Amino acid sequence: MIDFASMEEAHALPLYAKRGMVLVRGENARVWDQEGRCYIDCVAGHGTANLGHCHPAVVEAVRRQAGRLISCSNTFYSDARALFLERLASAAPPGLGRAFLCNSGAEAVEAALKLARFTTGRT
Repeated sequence: MIDFASMEEAHALPLYAKRGMVLVRGENARVWDQEGRCYIDCVAGHGTANLGHCHPAVVEAVRRQAGRLISCSNTFYSDARALFLERLASAAPPGLGRAFLCNSGAEAVEAALKLARFTTGRT
């Protein structure tokens, strides 16, 4: 059996305390380790797996989009982003029809601070 834990320890910065198991697959709210033991995933990828692991609709949507375009900078228009923003705006309350899309919590917090400074005029 490959010692993935040692491989990670050798090459990754030690920023997080590890739990001593190597997760190799997930399905819905369950994950499996390298030895085949099943666990309930109460972490959900710190919010990135809210729909569970490998949900068929999510897997298909990712596969379909990856087959067309992996990424599109915000300096270009994007069909997928435009459709998503329109759908998001239609679900939002009146007056909240615009969104700032970002890819991390840090970016979201930074944007919120900038928005607060802009709207209040305070620094």
